[in-house]
Amino acid sequence: MGWKKLTIIVLAAAVLICGAIALSMKLTKQQQVEMEVNQNKTPQAGDTTTLTDMENMPLYYDDEEVLLLPVRNVVEGLGGSVSWDAEKKATEISYYGKKLLLNRGSSEAQLNGYDITLKREVEAINGCLYVTSDVFSEYFATKVIWDSDQQLVTIQTGDNSQPVIASCVISGEDGERSYSAEYPVVVGLNDGSFEKNLNNSWKEYAEEAIASFLPEEEMEEDTSEASAEDAAAEEAAASEESGETAENNDAQEEPLPKQVHLRFMKGYCSDAFLSLCWEKETDGKLEVECVNIDLLEQRKVTLSDLTNGENLTESLAPYATEKNTENYYISAEQELMLMENMEDGTYTSVPVPFEFSQSVWKEKYRFLLGI
Repeated sequence: MGWKKLTIIVLAAAVLICGAIALSMKLTKQQQVEMEVNQNKTPQAGDTTTLTDMENMPLYYDDEEVLLLPVRNVVEGLGGSVSWDAEKKATEISYYGKKLLLNRGSSEAQLNGYDITLKREVEAINGCLYVTSDVFSEYFATKVIWDSDQQLVTIQTGDNSQPVIASCVISGEDGERSYSAEYPVVVGLNDGSFEKNLNNSWKEYAEEAIASFLPEEEMEEDTSEASAEDAAAEEAAASEESGETAENNDAQEEPLPKQVHLRFMKGYCSDAFLSLCWEKETDGKLEVECVNIDLLEQRKVTLSDLTNGENLTESLAPYATEKNTENYYISAEQELMLMENMEDGTYTSVPVPFEFSQSVWKEKYRFLLGI
């Protein structure tokens, strides 16, 4: 074979190799772009994703009826991301404008910067973080469907434009006394400042409910024994003037409660309206207080604000014996409920017929009834 002919063959082979490399690089780049587009796609309400071939399988505990999901597999399968926050030493989930910080072996977490409490501790199994399915259904507006026969998880995306309500729990003991206070944390309101103020007010309310258990703040450095004695002398003088002794004051003081537990029940929640119900138990006695907020006007609203009825108390008399028309809430099923505190230390919830609500509801609030 001549050198000229050999040179032509070598050049032709080089051209073919370069073309193959170029085609391979183009296909690889196209595949990477498709993967990036798929990972960064915006989930739409109603989208359904069945998670298959996961590196870490879901775990279902029959005795507890608890479904644990592998965090990274599920989040990335939905188009979100999982990263490590070195500063806070926590795992961060980013999905649809929400950020959830998880701490391994703890139920304490953060949602968009707010402290929240998970229903179950984050578990690390075979090097993978697992959380209960409600983390995705409640915080990220999804519906989790578990097929136990095929060991498959299907997740339906909901309306992530709507706010979500998480909870935070403060609890502890003081000798034989115990306390716990659960308060709501709302995330996703259109007005961030109003959202922050609302969450702070609920936290303060919870702290006030268990104030008798919380440790007193240390005295200021400039508070001397002399000033304390002066204050005691003034108090003694005031007692003498009123004809009361220190012993009588002690006898009149009410004993501190042994248990105080505060919790809340979520009602209707949308970007326009929020309804919830506080339940406080003090040494076995229950009382309930409802909160209803027009989120667009950023104000609390009474039942009178929602209806056209001038004689609302009289109209509701057949349904509520105590005729308290302002302690109400709208349930998640959009049912009007009147809440009554009873004299025996309990409370009762009274559903109001839809026909009644429909006849007196103002037009601007008829969405609360689903009409």
